[in-house]
Amino acid sequence: MLTERQKLILKYIVQEYIATANPVGSKTIIEKYMPDISAATVRNEMAVLEHHNFLEKNHTSSGRVPSSEGYKLYEREFSTPAIDDNLKMRLKKVFSNRSNSIDTIIDESCRIIQEVTRLPLVTIDKSANLSLKRVDLVQINESNAIIMLILSNGDIIKNLIKIENASILKDISICVRIFNDRLVDCPLKELDTRLELIKTIIRDKVQSYEFVMQEVVERIFNSKSDKFKQESKITKNIIGSSSLLALPEFNDHKKLEEVLLLLENSTIWEQIALKQEQNGHTTSITFGDEFGHNDLLFASTDIVINNDNQTQLVMVSPTRVDYSRIKGLLEFIRDEFEKSWKK
Repeated sequence: MLTERQKLILKYIVQEYIATANPVGSKTIIEKYMPDISAATVRNEMAVLEHHNFLEKNHTSSGRVPSSEGYKLYEREFSTPAIDDNLKMRLKKVFSNRSNSIDTIIDESCRIIQEVTRLPLVTIDKSANLSLKRVDLVQINESNAIIMLILSNGDIIKNLIKIENASILKDISICVRIFNDRLVDCPLKELDTRLELIKTIIRDKVQSYEFVMQEVVERIFNSKSDKFKQESKITKNIIGSSSLLALPEFNDHKKLEEVLLLLENSTIWEQIALKQEQNGHTTSITFGDEFGHNDLLFASTDIVINNDNQTQLVMVSPTRVDYSRIKGLLEFIRDEFEKSWKK
């Protein structure tokens, strides 16, 4: 357990290192932050912090730099979301243009954030949260009908069904009624489970059960089909990955290449999305040491529109970053979306 003074010294070291990217020594702490404490005391406290893995010794100087654990403690206890007024006004102007689509507003907001932070931003369309809103049956002619699945984002999945006789058409109509009674508002990812539960109901109501199961239920609700995969997949858009070139943390070309490859890897975004969902945080910081990248962090927030359409914004950064600022930016955008689309 750290003392309050040790935490305060850690806070000043992290702040100084974030601002300068230079290792921090006891002299800097005394001159800028704690003039009433002796150099020996500060050095002793820094040694304790290093012993507990909150600081690391720099090999080229006598100063210390924060470790992953040091950054984590700083983020938890000392970083409060903050955003300057000029940036607020720029972002509010984007939100005030209601003629733009949600996607356009997200894109413009992200470009402003990327411009001022010089950090890559990733937008992740978490369409796996889509749900079924309605099933419609439209008869085209005596031999053909279309079954349409209307999703919560307005997309429509269409399937052509062959009608062999009037009895088949009646069975299909019965199925559609059952779907609308039992499956409305069901998330796409839960449809397979829900369909298993209504098979008995369908069996009791229709005459041609085998036909209905193969040509209607299994065909239009096939979660492995290209149509369902397209609706359920997580898609991402990366903005400003080249900005990493300007950061001293990525002067090593091999390290930069590893990070750029990471940005293209879908698995990492799925892990971050799952972790955020499990933690119940709408805005959170995930440190890269959980994924084998000690010098990285992922600051993320979820934007939810009408309880269905969900986009995750993820800011990719070295651990040496203004935590208050990135948390403030993401929370501001999330809150503006909530205010604008709850009206």
